[in-house]
Amino acid sequence: MEYTTTLSHPDAEQALALMIHAAQMRERKGGAQAIAGRLDALARKISREALNSVEAAALLSEEAERFAHQAREID
Repeated sequence: MEYTTTLSHPDAEQALALMIHAAQMRERKGGAQAIAGRLDALARKISREALNSVEAAALLSEEAERFAHQAREID
C-alpha cells in the first residue's frame, strides 16, 4: 500500500494568499475603473443633452438595471 502525504508549508500558503489577494485587488480596480468610466459618460450625456432631473434619474435607473443584470449573469 502506498501513502502520499501532503505537507503544508506556511510560506507557500502565505504566497498563495498574497497571490489571491493581488488578483482580487486587480479585479476590484478594474471594476471600479469601469464604473467610473460609465458614470463619467452618463454625466457627460446628462450635460450635453441638458437632461432635466426626471430624465437624468431615468437614465441612472437604466444604468442601475444594467449593472444588476450583469451581476445576475455572474451567479
